[in-house]
Amino acid sequence: MVQSVSSNHSVIIDAMGGDFAPGEIIKGSAEAKKDLNADIKLVGDLEKIKKSADLENIDISGIDIIPTSQEVGMDEYPSYVLKNKRDSSIYRGSEFTAGQNRAAFISAGNTGAVMACSLFNIKRIVNIARPAIAVVVPLGDRKFVLIDAGANAGCKPLYLKQFAIMGKVYSENMLGIKKPRVSLVNIGEEEKKGNELVVESYKLIKECPDINFIGNVEGRELFEGITDVAVCDGFIGNVILKLIEGMAGFFFKEIRQILESSVIAKISALGIRSSLVEMRKKFDYEEYGGAQLLGLNRPVIIAHGSSRSKAVKNAVKVAMESLELDIANKIRKEISGLN
Repeated sequence: MVQSVSSNHSVIIDAMGGDFAPGEIIKGSAEAKKDLNADIKLVGDLEKIKKSADLENIDISGIDIIPTSQEVGMDEYPSYVLKNKRDSSIYRGSEFTAGQNRAAFISAGNTGAVMACSLFNIKRIVNIARPAIAVVVPLGDRKFVLIDAGANAGCKPLYLKQFAIMGKVYSENMLGIKKPRVSLVNIGEEEKKGNELVVESYKLIKECPDINFIGNVEGRELFEGITDVAVCDGFIGNVILKLIEGMAGFFFKEIRQILESSVIAKISALGIRSSLVEMRKKFDYEEYGGAQLLGLNRPVIIAHGSSRSKAVKNAVKVAMESLELDIANKIRKEISGLN
């Protein structure tokens, strides 16, 4: 667990992005500064940030503010933001991060705009074809990395090969898994099964000497703990991620209805309440802070749009861990070693 970062590390946070900005973003930032000793810099409308901090009695002393004059709506096209909103918190935040030696960027705002601005300003690691979103999916006492979870709907075999490499590095370092088992999400286990993308990707990943490739994995097997890194294109990955989120919500709703259905059920619920709370915690996105956009020269954390202070604080923790473990440079070394 990260307690502090070096003085030359900074976490740049988009204060205006998300459903509960700027209040919850500011609150989470202040908590991260206090509890994690993080060097926080907020980016956004100066007056709104100060007003929100005053109204909610949030101490932001010691937190630098990078003022901006524009905001990005959740429905705005990334290309429009790049062209017309260069004084927005997303653009300026990613730009400022790119100019720092050791910094990370966090935003709960428009995901497309965050990816586009980060790609434009922070830029890809040399030889990385496409950045990818890595999401840590809880699975009982284990976790697995889902990559790509939404950055690239259309992919080539080379992209999936690089996703496998980045997912392996992320799993090894962030989750501490030695020789993580890497698999391709497919409709069957056979090497030649699936569409052309998966079949050709299988061949490329199989040839990587430093990857513990276990072959294809079907959707149902993701929850059996047989893989540590599940590789797929962004379209499939995002469908899997949203399905997991939806099923978790449905599952806990059904349990609540059952436990409230009768007096006996309510009494029984008292005995398993702590276990249910702990189980729900494992599936709570706020516990994980956000997803990391891998393949860029600086860590970029994409937080959930409905992030509150707890999620923001945990996103800062993820950013700090990525900086401390030097994930970007480790990916750079792995990729360069294959070219």
